[in-house]
Amino acid sequence: MLDFNIEGLIPKNMEKRGELVLNEYLKEIEDVFNHRKIPENGIDDEKIKLFLKFLSMMDTDKDPKSVRIGEREARTYSKIHEELSSGFCHGIGRSGNLVDPQPKASGASIMYALTNKILESFFKQLGLNVHAIATPISTGMSISLCLSAARKKYGSNVVIYPYASHKSPIKAVSFVGMNMRLVETVLDGDCVYVPVEDIENAIKKEIELGNRPCVLSTLTFFPPRNSDDIVEIAKICEIYDIPHIINGAYAIQNNYYLEKLKKAFKYRVDAVVSSSDKNLLTPIGGGLIYSTDAEFIKEISLSYPGRASATPVVNTLVSLLSMGSKNYLELVKNQKNSKKLLDELLNDLSKKTGGKFLDVESPIASCISVNSDPVEIAAKLYNLRVTGPRGIKKTDHFGNCYLGTYTHDYIVMNAAIGVRTEDIVNSISKLEKILL
Repeated sequence: MLDFNIEGLIPKNMEKRGELVLNEYLKEIEDVFNHRKIPENGIDDEKIKLFLKFLSMMDTDKDPKSVRIGEREARTYSKIHEELSSGFCHGIGRSGNLVDPQPKASGASIMYALTNKILESFFKQLGLNVHAIATPISTGMSISLCLSAARKKYGSNVVIYPYASHKSPIKAVSFVGMNMRLVETVLDGDCVYVPVEDIENAIKKEIELGNRPCVLSTLTFFPPRNSDDIVEIAKICEIYDIPHIINGAYAIQNNYYLEKLKKAFKYRVDAVVSSSDKNLLTPIGGGLIYSTDAEFIKEISLSYPGRASATPVVNTLVSLLSMGSKNYLELVKNQKNSKKLLDELLNDLSKKTGGKFLDVESPIASCISVNSDPVEIAAKLYNLRVTGPRGIKKTDHFGNCYLGTYTHDYIVMNAAIGVRTEDIVNSISKLEKILL
């Protein structure tokens, strides 16, 4: 595309040497275009900036001879606007389809198509052979897109929701105007969960009432709420031929969740929603939707109204290019080690305080029972500059995901991807000072 004539300006040997350096510098960028997959090793920031600049310069708002008289011409008042959007001021998509190429935004359209190709290759590296799109909206709103697509394609009008005390998916159902049937949790030892047979009974009841249900299951959540048994739910949804959407907000960062997804995809899973910030270390505001059903992914993209900001998608692309598959797998390994350390330290602390390390299966978070107000303990941790822990009272029906009285007051602490070893050690040290 670029053809600079430098012949005769410098000696031939210097010309060849310069071209060698330039070609070597641009090789990683060229590989992104040619191979359209996540690089094994991350690309440095300067090259990513050049890559984004190159694409954004293809949009019509960069054309010095363009006569722009439309109501949407990517006019910006401040240079900061352009910097914050990486130059993609026209955004992505068209009013009828999120992934449609936009005539005024050739570069942004290429950027988005490349992002989705790279995202799919990333999932393939993780063992998930899926179709995927990066969305310019976070998890809750991405779930609403999936539900809207289920309503349009399958006529779904009721959402079967195994209860998890998370406002985003509950609001997502309300946002698309669908009714919800909550399936209540039960208590088993320290664990709160929803029996699969209760989910099936809820499906039967809705079908008997003449409704067309779909299931919104939860794969990732705070303990003591266990993950839903998405494999068994997927089997049930296949039997009853109803859509199944999975909320897997932070499912990509741990093999425990990935293995469950691999098994569930053998049955009925229409789409999984994950967060870009929780998994790919981006600023908040982006989502990842993936499925083995290419047609349903297309239906989801058709559910998005209007154009969208390119910035959340650019953030996803930047993370994928910057980390590369090798570094990401290393982060996944570190996350597993961090969780092991968190468990060991909390277990030791529980013995010192006379509390209990709660026996709940979670690869991300851990719980310890406390003998004083857990909300106050969490507040004290916050004042000691420790962010993240949740303090839940046993009478807090919402926080426990359980409508009865839970067995313990407790503190939940996380060891999510990107956490530092020193942060885990320091947080437990400060918690110990509060409890003892």
